[in-house]
Amino acid sequence: MHKFDFEKLDVYQIALGFTGKVYDLFEELPYRIQKSVGDNLLRAAISIVSNIAEGSGRRGKKEKRHAFEISQGSAFECIPTLTILHNKKRIKSETFEDLYNDCHIISKMISGLITHFS
Repeated sequence: MHKFDFEKLDVYQIALGFTGKVYDLFEELPYRIQKSVGDNLLRAAISIVSNIAEGSGRRGKKEKRHAFEISQGSAFECIPTLTILHNKKRIKSETFEDLYNDCHIISKMISGLITHFS
């Protein structure tokens, strides 16, 4: 099976794994939490991986960089939601730390892509 170029990127694979973890967490949340902060978290996680894919397919440096910047912003957007869920004891400390660390790694890797296309 052929792969798209973005599927070969380590950051894409890590972001895809992160999104899977967020999806699993979303399914565990009570319905009213899903409809408030859960939806926002899931959309932001999907935006990370989607914009990595989109950016890799853009032809110009400026367009690539812009998509990667959106992806990084979405990674940053996940942190407050994860923190709120953790502070309200809706997720365990281990889950929070794992997802937080994933966001940190993803953000640093995306920074590298942004720098590369600057």
